[in-house]
Amino acid sequence: MKILALILLLICGHKTCASSTQERIVGGVELPIHLTPWLASIVVHGNYSCTSALITSQWLVTAGHCVHYPDSYSVRAGSTFTDEGGQRRDVVSVILHPDLNLRTLENDIALLKIGKPFSLGANIQVVKLPGLNILPRTLWVAGWGYQDATDSESEPRLRGTMVEVIDLRRCQRLYSHLHRPITDDMVCAAAAGRDHCYGDSGAPLVHRGISYGIVSFAHGCADPHFPGVYTRLANYVTWIFNVLESDWKMNVAY
Repeated sequence: MKILALILLLICGHKTCASSTQERIVGGVELPIHLTPWLASIVVHGNYSCTSALITSQWLVTAGHCVHYPDSYSVRAGSTFTDEGGQRRDVVSVILHPDLNLRTLENDIALLKIGKPFSLGANIQVVKLPGLNILPRTLWVAGWGYQDATDSESEPRLRGTMVEVIDLRRCQRLYSHLHRPITDDMVCAAAAGRDHCYGDSGAPLVHRGISYGIVSFAHGCADPHFPGVYTRLANYVTWIFNVLESDWKMNVAY
């Protein structure tokens, strides 16, 4: 019960949330959407592909590698499921970070604009962007990805788990064995038997309603030698605001 109470505090801060989660294996819990109402699943050709987070009623943030290929994307918010419930919207614009490197996954971030804004409510809310480049020690990550590295299909139910920030220099040393660069624009986080997995890409790394990172990559799932790697969101807030401001000015002009 103490663990569950801590999970609810990390997600909701001082708000009161219903404690209806169910313990699951591989270090995670199954969640109702109202505990992570900023999440939206990304679907392409009817299949779930990645997770995203609402930053306004009409804009979402995700990992750049999730949407780098020109295609017809849609997003669903307000539902625990990826194929039913909540509200579904078509993506009308994909803005990749101009310095996205698909080989190293540096600057792994993208913005999605939907044609019709989501109607916000108890199950659909926006996540806050970080104001300072200071990381809490313990954070929460949730998405619709695999339950473990051996799964053959993406899990249809929303799950989440707690992770702890790993020292960046330690993370750099670990990933140097794989010749993977870990930069100051990244965050490393993990815990024993807990991690994001395949299909969770784009999911936010959250503490008390503020997103500090975006699921980018890892080596396997919950590998004790290689923590999960996230795009450090604080380093991209200015870019995000510039994109939204340019879009607003364009709409006003027309």
